[in-house]
Amino acid sequence: MLPFCDRIVRVARKDVAPVWTRSFPIAKEPTTLGQHLKKKRFGAGIRQSKAAQILGVSARSLSLWECDRLFPTVPYHSRIIAYMGYDPFEKLPK
Repeated sequence: MLPFCDRIVRVARKDVAPVWTRSFPIAKEPTTLGQHLKKKRFGAGIRQSKAAQILGVSARSLSLWECDRLFPTVPYHSRIIAYMGYDPFEKLPK
């Protein structure tokens, strides 16, 4: 047997979305804060727990924000703006 026959090479593919992101519908034009947050997170290819850690909140809080069941309080707005890279609050309908 040749010495290189038992080698396995694994390379991450950048052109294919992770499996966990393919099964959830994402709005192309987000209209709510939750849709903005979810689109940013899926675009970055990170899980909810990692995004919550970046924002400094619990994964449960982020989940409620993404489902639009809870709106973040004012102290979290600056963190969300920094995370998003833009102000999603001015794009929300009044």
